[in-house]
Amino acid sequence: MRDYDDEPMQRPKWIAWLIIIGMILVVLGLLNLGVRLYIGTPSDQTTAQRVQAMAEASPELAQAQATLESSNCMRCHGIDRKFVGPSFVQVSDKYREQADASAYIARKIREGSVGVWGNVIMPAHAQVTPAQAESMAHWILAIPPAP
Repeated sequence: MRDYDDEPMQRPKWIAWLIIIGMILVVLGLLNLGVRLYIGTPSDQTTAQRVQAMAEASPELAQAQATLESSNCMRCHGIDRKFVGPSFVQVSDKYREQADASAYIARKIREGSVGVWGNVIMPAHAQVTPAQAESMAHWILAIPPAP
């Protein structure tokens, strides 16, 4: 055995720099995502203000908004931004002109859906009563159209 076989092989320094740069990029990407999720855009704030004014004008809509916020709807739907499912503004704009829109949306809330907005599955919400689903549908349809 030779003397130089016991020494560990030196790694190139560029690998360490590549790993460090990659970690910095990941951290910057996470910070950017956090800023977009928590601060939002000016359009989000104006839509939130319009929805808040809508809820303050009608106690029934305020109760429906409280039901939506206490259930798990806001995990997948934003007011005017698409997360997993469509935004409430998109749903309102799509179904506003239909005569049976409120009953249709209430049925979709309770029974679930797939294929209307893509391949993402909206699970059934059987814990929501038919009256709650109907009031939630009225709240969705009462959202002012996107400017």
